[in-house]
Amino acid sequence: MDFNVLAVLNKLRDVSIKALRQEKYEKSLAACSAMTNILYEYNQEYVSEEVESILLEIKNKLTFKYNFKNTICKKVKTVLFYDGFGLDTRGLALIYLKGLVRNGYKVIYVTKSEAKGKQPEIKKATDSFDIRFYYIDIHNGYLNWIYELRNIFSNEKPEVAFFYTTPNDVSATIVFESLEGLVKRYQINLTDHAFWIGKYAFDYCVDMRDVGSKISYNYRAIPKDKIVMLPYYANVDENLKFEGFPFSTEGKRVIFSGGSLYKTLGDPENKYYKIVRSILTKYDDIIFLYAGYGDDSQLKLLEIDFPNRVYHIDERKDLYQVLKYCVLYLNTYPMFGGLMMNYSATAGKLPLTLKHGNDSDGLLFNQGNLGIEYNNVEEMLTDIDKLLTNNQYLKNKELALKDSVITI
Repeated sequence: MDFNVLAVLNKLRDVSIKALRQEKYEKSLAACSAMTNILYEYNQEYVSEEVESILLEIKNKLTFKYNFKNTICKKVKTVLFYDGFGLDTRGLALIYLKGLVRNGYKVIYVTKSEAKGKQPEIKKATDSFDIRFYYIDIHNGYLNWIYELRNIFSNEKPEVAFFYTTPNDVSATIVFESLEGLVKRYQINLTDHAFWIGKYAFDYCVDMRDVGSKISYNYRAIPKDKIVMLPYYANVDENLKFEGFPFSTEGKRVIFSGGSLYKTLGDPENKYYKIVRSILTKYDDIIFLYAGYGDDSQLKLLEIDFPNRVYHIDERKDLYQVLKYCVLYLNTYPMFGGLMMNYSATAGKLPLTLKHGNDSDGLLFNQGNLGIEYNNVEEMLTDIDKLLTNNQYLKNKELALKDSVITI
C-alpha cells in the first residue's frame, strides 16, 4: 500500500481509538467512516480487521450504555430490508423487495431520507402489498443514525433482516452487529469485488457468483457455512415505453455500454477505449452509446474524434428497451458490469466481455459455452467483426442466450 495512504489510515485509526477511549463515539465513528471510504476507493484489500475491531468495541460500549441488548419478540414472516443506497431501479433493492412481498412477507423497508419520493418503481411494485416505509436522516450524526435504525427494529420486531448497504456504512454495521442472536441477518454482498465493512454484522452472506463467494471465503475469512449463493437476475418491465435515442438511427447500428465509468478506467493500456475506437474506425454505420455516471474524459476524446457517433447519457429506466434496439452490448473493462451483463442477456443481446482474470465467471448459466468472453483484445475484435458482418452468426449466438438467465 502507498506510504502516504497508509500514513493517513494510521492517523485516522489513532484518532478513532483515542476518541473511543474518551467515549467520544461520534468522532470515533467519523474517523472509521473516513478510513473505510479510503479503503474502498484505494481497494487494495477486501477487509480491515482493525476497523472491524473498532466497530465491535463501539457496538459493545453502546450496547452496555444504552441497553441495546433487549429482547426482540420476533414477528413471524416480518422482514426488515435495510437499504443504504436508496436508489430506485439500479442495484438489487427492487428485485429483493418484489420477491419478498410477492411471497407473502410483511416488509419493513428502511432507507435514507433523500430517497423519499424518488423511488417510483419501488413504490409501484410494492403498492398493493404489506410494506411499511421508514426514512432515516443520515446527516444528523452517526449516533442518531444508529438510534433511529435500532428503534425501528425494536418497534417492528422483524424475524429476518437484510443488510444491503454501501461499503462504509458504520452506523448500520453497528446496529446489525448488536442484533446477533435476536434477528436472523442476511448481508447482500453487492460489492463483492471491493472492500466493505460489516464482516461481523450478519449470520449469512448472500453471494451472487462464484468469484464473490471465493473472495468471501479466501480473503474475508467468512466461514463456508455462512456463505449462501443466490444469483441475481435483471428486473425487467417489458411494458415500459422506449424513450428513444438522442440521435437518428436511420442507416445506423447501435453498440451500447453502461455502468459507473470508473469501471472503464485504471487499465494502463486503456483497452476498453481502444476496442471502441477500433470498432468506430472500421464501421461507419456504428454509433456508440454509453449510459452511466462518473469521469467521462475518455468518452469526450472519442466524441471529438468521432463527431455525432459517440453519445453519453444518464442511466435509463427503460434499459431493457434500450438494449432491444441495439446490436451488441460491450461490457466494461477492467471492471465488468455484472447486473448489466445480466440485463443484456435477458434482452437477448450478446454481452461481449473482455476477461480480466476470472472476475466475470459464473454470472450466466452455461457461460463458458456462450462465446461471449475473450482472452485478449485481438480475439474480441476478430469476433466482433464476424458478428457485425454475418447476421446469421449473430442470430445463432443470440439464441444461445435464451436459457442463460434466471426467470421468475
